[in-house]
Amino acid sequence: MTDRAEIVEQRRYGRYAVPTGSFVALDPQNSILGQIMDISMGGLAFRYMDSKQPMDESYLDIFLTERDFCLGKVPIKAVSDYEIDNTVTCKLVEGVPYRCTAMRRSSVQFGELTHHQMSQLEHFIQNHTTSEL
Repeated sequence: MTDRAEIVEQRRYGRYAVPTGSFVALDPQNSILGQIMDISMGGLAFRYMDSKQPMDESYLDIFLTERDFCLGKVPIKAVSDYEIDNTVTCKLVEGVPYRCTAMRRSSVQFGELTHHQMSQLEHFIQNHTTSEL
């Protein structure tokens, strides 16, 4: 068995905390909206309400609600996805009084970014994150 002290951090890039109002929307119909928990040049983690819909793991959009920023069509690969809160959240759905869902956390790795996407991501990290984790 490996001792915890022997575990080496595998991340290539530093992670940064993000301000409230930092979100992702998963393509193609942006049917899943998540709040970004942390971000790096290599990927990000976000939390979302489990929609019971299969998640399209090919692209996402990153945006800020308080500022004029949107980084679209970011290629991704899912790394992990798991339930983070046993407390169930209920919300209104068409024709049904309540539909209860659990909160989940998903971590994704960025795929090959264009030069423009890389530049926008660097700008986001330099100007819109709150601290290194």
